[in-house]
Amino acid sequence: MLQSASSARPEPVAEEEELLSTVQETIERFSGRGPVVDYDHKLLHLRDALSEERLVEDQASIVEQMVRISHLKEQQSRSLEAKVDAGSPYFGHMRLEYEDGRVRDVMIGRQTFVRRGATIVDWRHAPIARVFYQCREGDDFELEVAGRELSGDVLARRTVSIVDGELLRVGTSDESFVKTDTGWIDVACDDPTLRGGAGTATRPDRTRPLLGIRGGVPSFGAIRQERIDKHLPEIASLLDPEQYELITRPDSGVIVVQGSAGSGKTTVALHRVAYLSFLDERRFKPNRTLVLVFSRALASYIDQVLPALGVEGVQVETYDAWIRTQRRRHLPDLPNEYNEDTPALVTRLKLHSALIPILLEAAALHPDLEPIELFDELFTNRRWLGEAFASYAPTAFSSSELDQVHEWCTRQHFNRDEDGGVMDHEVPSLDVEDDTILIRLFQLLKGPLCYQKTRPLRYHHLVIDEVQDLSPLEIRVLLDTVKPGTPVTLAGDTAQMLMADSDFQDWDHALGMLDLEEVHRAVLRVSYRSTAEIMSVAQEIVAPLQESETTIVMPRGGAPVELLSFRSQGQAMTYLSDALKDLVDHEPAANVALLARYAEQADEAYALLEKTDLPRLRRVRDQDFSFAPGIEVTDIRQSKGLEFDYVVLLDCDDQSYPNTPEARHTFHVGMTRAAHQCWLVSVGRPSAIIPSRVQRITL
Repeated sequence: MLQSASSARPEPVAEEEELLSTVQETIERFSGRGPVVDYDHKLLHLRDALSEERLVEDQASIVEQMVRISHLKEQQSRSLEAKVDAGSPYFGHMRLEYEDGRVRDVMIGRQTFVRRGATIVDWRHAPIARVFYQCREGDDFELEVAGRELSGDVLARRTVSIVDGELLRVGTSDESFVKTDTGWIDVACDDPTLRGGAGTATRPDRTRPLLGIRGGVPSFGAIRQERIDKHLPEIASLLDPEQYELITRPDSGVIVVQGSAGSGKTTVALHRVAYLSFLDERRFKPNRTLVLVFSRALASYIDQVLPALGVEGVQVETYDAWIRTQRRRHLPDLPNEYNEDTPALVTRLKLHSALIPILLEAAALHPDLEPIELFDELFTNRRWLGEAFASYAPTAFSSSELDQVHEWCTRQHFNRDEDGGVMDHEVPSLDVEDDTILIRLFQLLKGPLCYQKTRPLRYHHLVIDEVQDLSPLEIRVLLDTVKPGTPVTLAGDTAQMLMADSDFQDWDHALGMLDLEEVHRAVLRVSYRSTAEIMSVAQEIVAPLQESETTIVMPRGGAPVELLSFRSQGQAMTYLSDALKDLVDHEPAANVALLARYAEQADEAYALLEKTDLPRLRRVRDQDFSFAPGIEVTDIRQSKGLEFDYVVLLDCDDQSYPNTPEARHTFHVGMTRAAHQCWLVSVGRPSAIIPSRVQRITL
């Protein structure tokens, strides 16, 4: 519960400020001590000498020197304490009492720094960091360090937020203190919610719902200054024991991370990238790590997150962009145009998991054909289509459906072969799904994919986020780009499936089709992003589609989900405009998403709201999210994987959201973008998939 600001410092805050001052003085006292050797210059000099040397024995000597200097360079980079950022040196603090009575303060940060007066350990590497992630205040601990058994009690465990050298937040097991313009506020166990938590929001008229925090808290924006930039905060301090165990698992095999929206799947995947890179940077080179995400917006977001975790140079892409690049590199003679009107039936067949064994069998029967030749031969052969699917998926497609697919593929083949069809719009082109099939045939007929002409493309770590929106065939293509024994991290949630044609039926089916070995599956059951009110409604919407009932822990409460019904679109947008202006006045740091199911609906809403002079109103059409305060209008598909303070779902009617699996999944994804509050807006008859317990307000 929020309390008024106080000039008196709470005891945990006073202790943390004193500790921070000591640490900063120690860092300043020791910063810059010891020479920093330019090993890169030495390596370049030796490389040049190696290219000029002709004697074999001298070449061997130079190579030996290069290896030794490389080791010294790596050692220096790991121990270069001068790089500790005094402005934000750590994010966690433990006070440990050992069995012999010694009491020691240990800070958890991103760089090791051990001096008298300050002990900061790297969260990725130090054995004692496990105590921070696996124990709570009051627990006892046991661990082995350098062959010695250490044990004792955790007297205190706190998370802290330090920005530009200033302590802004202190979290204990049951208190959370935030610094405001007027002093320190205890926000208890609740992070800021749109209504201000349990009962603090002022709601003078129950028929007039409020969007945002109320309750007379002075300068509440100061509480949330660290959220003005919507990029990843110092989340390493927030990892729970289960997440930490996944991140630090042995570096081989496949890890499948399942969990609800906001449970930390992407967090686990990214921290695993950072952990493995730190563990063995030469083996897990960032430029040999591939992270695949659902959207360009999320790729852009992660591009800015990974450097904050100490990893730069990781390839972060969407699957469509990655496979397009591979197809153009390996099969450059094919057209670069893609059909925009591919029938859904054709898409479903070309993504079907039965193509995994079907293409394998076809390549074995025709090993001398080129990938393009075999591709055209297969998909223009009606007999082959019938026999292949009769063998591997006999109930997936009817005879008439296979006729339609055959007709489409044959017409596309002749358009490519004849450099276009009769009509002007019939240009040589491919279906988007063809890239995957062509590259799979290349792998089966030619071998591994390549980069730089003939060098095999072998990733050292593969991460696939939102894996449920890829087909098993697409995942198979990706798995064949990793080195044997390479770690693979798959993260996903079948409740958030947006690609209805992907044939990712469920986890057991997908993993079975991939025939994987050494698979470790884990379910993250705590939902950190959305409030319990949002998650319970969102889960109820997809409950009829779930493989099995999964218990989700929702530790944070907030405002109820409300359904606002209007008589006209104009009335709805006028009301929203007033509510959003009020919100921006009270919470200038908030970011709001107005989400429609279809882009055309987002266009209409934006056009109406633009006339009302809403401040910082943006129409996001092509993944160009700002991750900054303001109001962004877009469709749900574009927002997937992202988070906003408030979400308003537009056009929640029967026409936009009929009772279909696709509509239920989309609605669920839209709702779970919200951290604190979610409104549902309907003009006309509300969708039947909205649970009846959701409070309905007619305006």
